[in-house]
Amino acid sequence: MKVLTRDPNDPLTILKNEEVGGLNIIDLANIYSCPFIETEDLGISFGNSFSILGRMNNSDLRGCNLMIS
Repeated sequence: MKVLTRDPNDPLTILKNEEVGGLNIIDLANIYSCPFIETEDLGISFGNSFSILGRMNNSDLRGCNLMIS
């Protein structure tokens, strides 16, 4: 798996490590279905690891914790 961060205002621009942006996830072992996911999550990529900071502004709420208020 490879995680890249993209510019939130320009989805075609990939950011350097340790810059906050939208997360792109590439499953390098997946050849039979969709190997690429462009999420609406903000995060930081550290090379071999990443951290999710939350959702982008105006993105749909997702996840099983939506019922918690």
